[in-house]
Amino acid sequence: MPNFVVRVEMHSASAEHYEMLHEKMEARGYKREMQGSDGRTYRLPDAEYVTTKSYPIDAVRDEALAMADSITPESFVLVTQAEKISWFLAPHS
Repeated sequence: MPNFVVRVEMHSASAEHYEMLHEKMEARGYKREMQGSDGRTYRLPDAEYVTTKSYPIDAVRDEALAMADSITPESFVLVTQAEKISWFLAPHS
């Protein structure tokens, strides 16, 4: 199954709105952390998620957009289908 990196931006959203988004995204299999090859857990930047889905990139976009728009209208969503993901993030303790 393909891996996806998803970035969500909700306009005029509060911290509470983003907490609601994080809960909705997590319930649908979107993670805010990744495990590195060193076995440590790394937190992604705010409102960025990774997921593995069995459906096409446009469906991933539509799913994330629907969750964001259910909280605040006219959100922006960027989805990248990733064969490999490489990053450098500070470890999450």
